[in-house]
Amino acid sequence: MTRRLISALLAVFAAPLHADPYCDDLWFARNQLYDRAGYCFSSALGQAVFDNAGCTGTDVTLEPGGEEMVAAIKAAEARADCSVDTTRERLEVENLELRLRLDQVVYRAEDASGCLGWTGGPLTLLAGPDENSLPIAWIENGDDIIWQYESLPWPEGWTFVSIFRDGMETGFGWRISDIYAGLCTSLAG
Repeated sequence: MTRRLISALLAVFAAPLHADPYCDDLWFARNQLYDRAGYCFSSALGQAVFDNAGCTGTDVTLEPGGEEMVAAIKAAEARADCSVDTTRERLEVENLELRLRLDQVVYRAEDASGCLGWTGGPLTLLAGPDENSLPIAWIENGDDIIWQYESLPWPEGWTFVSIFRDGMETGFGWRISDIYAGLCTSLAG
């Protein structure tokens, strides 16, 4: 082997592994359930993301349905062969601060579908599947509305969607299902 090839190979193997945003999202959602239950994180990543404020220990009881959601997330992590480096202090999760404000934990699904080019009027998205939840985002004419998250079963008639503008996720939230396919320029998924 030439010295140049050896140097190139060493550079590749010595370089830090890059984060996988899908795996980071799954790790975040799974651990967000534990954080909400009062779990005290020992890893650098857990402490950086959740800060352990108000934690009560490591033997916690998850919210109703939380065990099932953790099992579903772990299965998705296994299918994606996820291995999140918990010694780092940052996650590659879009809109992380907004995710922390949601009333109910969601995680990125393996598949997505959408309403591309919304032609209807503005729609408000809420922090939770409850009419009393805070408004956190607004769908506007021309936005792409994407169904790309999973969660615990939510009340009948509610849906969780992401808003994309110019190819970027700009917000998400809960809405009573009145997003009509007839008001989409096209459908995806």
